[in-house]
Amino acid sequence: MSFKVKLYVDGMEFNILQHHFGFLQNSDYTGRPISKPQSRTFDFIIEASKDNTFFEWSTHPTMMKKECEIVFSPTLGNSKSTKIKLLDIYCVYCNYHFTSTGVDPFTVTFSLSPATILFDGQVIMSKHWKVTDPERLNVAPTTIESNKELTRYYLTDMDGNEIEDYVTGDIILLQLETRNRIGDKTSVSFNDNEHDFKMNGSILKNDTIEGYIINSDHETIKLEVIDQQEA
Repeated sequence: MSFKVKLYVDGMEFNILQHHFGFLQNSDYTGRPISKPQSRTFDFIIEASKDNTFFEWSTHPTMMKKECEIVFSPTLGNSKSTKIKLLDIYCVYCNYHFTSTGVDPFTVTFSLSPATILFDGQVIMSKHWKVTDPERLNVAPTTIESNKELTRYYLTDMDGNEIEDYVTGDIILLQLETRNRIGDKTSVSFNDNEHDFKMNGSILKNDTIEGYIINSDHETIKLEVIDQQEA
Protein backbone atom coordinates (compact mmCIF):
# COMPACT_ATOMS: atom_id res chain seq x y z
CA MET A 1 0.00 0.00 0.00
CA SER A 2 1.27 3.45 -0.93
CA PHE A 3 1.27 6.24 1.65
CA LYS A 4 1.86 9.97 1.76
CA VAL A 5 3.27 11.54 4.91
CA LYS A 6 2.80 15.12 6.05
CA LEU A 7 4.26 17.03 8.98
CA TYR A 8 2.36 19.89 10.62
CA VAL A 9 4.28 22.49 12.65
CA ASP A 10 2.93 25.87 13.79
CA GLY A 11 0.05 25.66 11.33
CA MET A 12 2.37 24.92 8.41
CA GLU A 13 2.24 21.76 6.31
CA PHE A 14 5.38 20.01 5.04
CA ASN A 15 5.47 17.16 2.50
CA ILE A 16 7.87 14.48 3.70
CA LEU A 17 10.28 12.84 1.25
CA GLN A 18 11.80 10.47 3.84
CA HIS A 19 11.06 9.80 7.48
CA HIS A 20 12.19 7.30 10.08
CA PHE A 21 12.00 6.84 13.83
CA GLY A 22 12.45 3.97 16.26
CA PHE A 23 12.88 2.76 19.80
CA LEU A 24 15.72 1.03 21.65
CA GLN A 25 16.03 -1.20 24.72
CA ASN A 26 19.37 -2.20 26.20
CA SER A 27 19.66 -5.93 26.80
CA ASP A 28 21.83 -8.36 28.74
CA TYR A 29 23.91 -11.16 27.22
CA THR A 30 20.82 -13.38 26.96
CA GLY A 31 18.95 -10.79 24.93
CA ARG A 32 16.48 -9.81 27.65
CA PRO A 33 15.75 -6.07 28.06
CA ILE A 34 17.42 -4.51 31.10
CA SER A 35 16.26 -0.90 30.74
CA LYS A 36 13.19 1.10 29.84
CA PRO A 37 12.56 1.64 26.12
CA GLN A 38 14.14 4.81 24.79
CA SER A 39 12.96 6.72 21.74
CA ARG A 40 15.35 7.76 19.02
CA THR A 41 14.95 11.09 17.27
CA PHE A 42 12.29 11.55 14.61
CA ASP A 43 14.26 12.14 11.42
CA PHE A 44 12.88 13.84 8.30
CA ILE A 45 13.91 14.91 4.81
CA ILE A 46 11.84 17.59 3.07
CA GLU A 47 12.24 19.76 -0.01
CA ALA A 48 14.07 22.98 0.79
CA SER A 49 12.16 26.25 0.43
CA LYS A 50 12.31 29.86 1.58
CA ASP A 51 10.88 28.78 4.93
CA ASN A 52 13.56 28.69 7.65
CA THR A 53 11.53 27.08 10.46
CA PHE A 54 13.92 24.21 11.09
CA PHE A 55 17.08 26.31 10.70
CA GLU A 56 15.90 28.75 13.38
CA TRP A 57 14.57 25.97 15.58
CA SER A 58 17.80 23.96 15.51
CA THR A 59 20.07 26.94 16.18
CA HIS A 60 18.15 28.16 19.23
CA PRO A 61 19.37 26.28 22.34
CA THR A 62 16.14 26.64 24.32
CA MET A 63 13.42 26.82 21.66
CA MET A 64 10.78 24.19 22.44
CA LYS A 65 7.65 23.90 20.33
CA LYS A 66 4.50 22.70 22.10
CA GLU A 67 3.37 20.16 19.52
CA CYS A 68 3.54 18.88 15.97
CA GLU A 69 1.78 16.11 14.08
CA ILE A 70 2.87 13.46 11.60
CA VAL A 71 -0.01 12.08 9.51
CA PHE A 72 0.33 8.88 7.45
CA SER A 73 -2.47 8.66 4.84
CA PRO A 74 -3.07 5.96 2.18
CA THR A 75 -2.90 7.51 -1.29
CA LEU A 76 -5.86 5.37 -2.35
CA GLY A 77 -8.84 4.00 -0.52
CA ASN A 78 -10.84 4.94 2.52
CA SER A 79 -8.50 3.44 5.09
CA LYS A 80 -7.92 5.19 8.39
CA SER A 81 -5.05 7.64 8.59
CA THR A 82 -2.48 7.22 11.34
CA LYS A 83 -1.46 10.23 13.41
CA ILE A 84 1.62 10.60 15.60
CA LYS A 85 1.58 13.67 17.84
CA LEU A 86 4.80 14.97 19.39
CA LEU A 87 4.74 17.28 22.41
CA ASP A 88 7.40 19.63 23.82
CA ILE A 89 9.85 19.20 20.96
CA TYR A 90 13.41 20.33 20.35
CA CYS A 91 15.01 20.37 16.90
CA VAL A 92 18.45 18.87 17.58
CA TYR A 93 19.80 18.62 14.03
CA CYS A 94 19.35 20.45 10.74
CA ASN A 95 21.32 20.00 7.53
CA TYR A 96 20.86 21.50 4.07
CA HIS A 97 21.94 19.36 1.11
CA PHE A 98 22.24 20.31 -2.55
CA THR A 99 23.05 18.06 -5.49
CA SER A 100 22.96 18.85 -9.20
CA THR A 101 21.34 15.49 -10.01
CA GLY A 102 18.14 13.72 -9.03
CA VAL A 103 14.51 14.77 -8.73
CA ASP A 104 15.00 16.53 -5.38
CA PRO A 105 18.19 18.61 -5.78
CA PHE A 106 17.83 20.78 -2.65
CA THR A 107 16.65 19.17 0.58
CA VAL A 108 16.58 19.78 4.32
CA THR A 109 17.32 16.98 6.79
CA PHE A 110 16.36 17.54 10.42
CA SER A 111 15.78 15.61 13.66
CA LEU A 112 13.14 16.26 16.31
CA SER A 113 13.42 15.17 19.94
CA PRO A 114 10.03 15.16 21.75
CA ALA A 115 9.24 14.80 25.44
CA THR A 116 5.99 12.95 24.75
CA ILE A 117 4.87 10.69 21.89
CA LEU A 118 1.22 9.88 21.20
CA PHE A 119 0.15 7.25 18.66
CA ASP A 120 -3.45 7.78 17.49
CA GLY A 121 -4.25 9.54 20.75
CA GLN A 122 -2.56 7.07 23.09
CA VAL A 123 0.54 8.09 25.04
CA ILE A 124 3.27 5.55 24.30
CA MET A 125 6.25 7.36 25.82
CA SER A 126 6.82 10.42 28.01
CA LYS A 127 10.06 11.85 29.44
CA HIS A 128 10.59 13.55 32.77
CA TRP A 129 11.29 16.96 31.23
CA LYS A 130 7.86 17.23 29.62
CA VAL A 131 5.96 20.52 30.05
CA THR A 132 2.60 19.72 28.45
CA ASP A 133 0.17 17.32 30.13
CA PRO A 134 -1.18 15.11 27.30
CA GLU A 135 -4.30 14.31 29.31
CA ARG A 136 -5.41 17.92 28.89
CA LEU A 137 -5.21 17.80 25.10
CA ASN A 138 -8.28 15.60 24.59
CA VAL A 139 -6.46 13.99 21.67
CA ALA A 140 -8.59 11.83 19.36
CA PRO A 141 -7.45 9.56 16.52
CA THR A 142 -7.57 10.93 13.00
CA THR A 143 -10.27 9.22 10.93
CA ILE A 144 -11.81 9.71 7.53
CA GLU A 145 -15.56 10.06 7.40
CA SER A 146 -17.08 6.61 7.00
CA ASN A 147 -19.61 7.75 4.38
CA LYS A 148 -16.83 8.84 2.02
CA GLU A 149 -15.37 5.96 0.07
CA LEU A 150 -13.08 5.10 -2.78
CA THR A 151 -14.93 1.91 -3.63
CA ARG A 152 -12.69 0.65 -6.43
CA TYR A 153 -9.81 1.61 -8.69
CA TYR A 154 -8.33 -0.29 -11.64
CA LEU A 155 -6.67 0.06 -15.04
CA THR A 156 -8.27 -0.60 -18.42
CA ASP A 157 -7.28 -0.39 -22.05
CA MET A 158 -9.03 2.04 -24.40
CA ASP A 159 -11.81 -0.51 -24.97
CA GLY A 160 -12.63 -0.71 -21.27
CA ASN A 161 -11.04 -4.12 -20.67
CA GLU A 162 -9.36 -4.45 -17.27
CA ILE A 163 -5.58 -4.92 -17.47
CA GLU A 164 -2.76 -5.60 -15.06
CA ASP A 165 0.22 -5.22 -17.40
CA TYR A 166 1.20 -2.57 -19.91
CA VAL A 167 4.21 -1.65 -22.07
CA THR A 168 5.83 1.53 -23.29
CA GLY A 169 3.61 3.28 -25.81
CA ASP A 170 0.32 2.02 -24.38
CA ILE A 171 -2.52 4.41 -23.68
CA ILE A 172 -4.21 3.24 -20.48
CA LEU A 173 -7.16 4.45 -18.43
CA LEU A 174 -7.20 4.71 -14.65
CA GLN A 175 -10.75 4.14 -13.41
CA LEU A 176 -11.74 5.58 -10.01
CA GLU A 177 -15.07 4.61 -8.48
CA THR A 178 -16.05 6.66 -5.42
CA ARG A 179 -18.98 7.41 -3.14
CA ASN A 180 -19.66 10.84 -1.59
CA ARG A 181 -16.21 12.12 -2.62
CA ILE A 182 -17.20 14.76 -5.21
CA GLY A 183 -15.14 17.89 -4.63
CA ASP A 184 -12.50 16.03 -2.62
CA LYS A 185 -8.88 15.81 -3.68
CA THR A 186 -7.01 12.52 -3.99
CA SER A 187 -3.53 11.43 -5.01
CA VAL A 188 -2.62 8.26 -6.88
CA SER A 189 0.86 6.70 -6.93
CA PHE A 190 1.92 3.93 -9.33
CA ASN A 191 5.39 3.19 -7.90
CA ASP A 192 6.60 1.78 -11.23
CA ASN A 193 10.39 1.37 -11.44
CA GLU A 194 10.36 0.55 -15.17
CA HIS A 195 7.99 3.12 -16.67
CA ASP A 196 6.95 6.74 -16.36
CA PHE A 197 3.56 8.18 -17.24
CA LYS A 198 2.24 11.23 -19.07
CA MET A 199 -1.02 12.92 -18.11
CA ASN A 200 -2.31 15.76 -20.28
CA GLY A 201 1.08 15.89 -22.00
CA SER A 202 3.12 16.26 -18.79
CA ILE A 203 5.27 13.60 -17.13
CA LEU A 204 4.02 12.66 -13.66
CA LYS A 205 6.57 13.48 -10.96
CA ASN A 206 7.47 10.34 -8.97
CA ASP A 207 4.74 8.40 -10.85
CA THR A 208 2.13 10.27 -8.79
CA ILE A 209 -1.07 12.12 -9.68
CA GLU A 210 -1.16 14.84 -7.01
CA GLY A 211 -4.26 16.67 -5.78
CA TYR A 212 -6.69 15.27 -8.36
CA ILE A 213 -10.16 16.79 -7.81
CA ILE A 214 -12.98 14.23 -7.94
CA ASN A 215 -15.86 15.55 -10.07
CA SER A 216 -18.05 12.44 -10.34
CA ASP A 217 -18.60 9.02 -8.77
CA HIS A 218 -16.75 7.41 -11.70
CA GLU A 219 -13.64 9.14 -12.99
CA THR A 220 -11.59 8.06 -16.01
CA ILE A 221 -8.03 9.37 -16.24
CA LYS A 222 -6.12 8.91 -19.50
CA LEU A 223 -2.41 8.11 -19.22
CA GLU A 224 0.39 7.42 -21.67
CA VAL A 225 3.03 4.84 -20.69
CA ILE A 226 6.58 5.97 -21.52
CA ASP A 227 10.08 4.72 -20.81
CA GLN A 228 11.61 5.50 -17.43
CA GLN A 229 13.21 8.94 -17.70
CA GLU A 230 16.71 9.54 -16.42
CA ALA A 231 16.90 11.78 -13.34
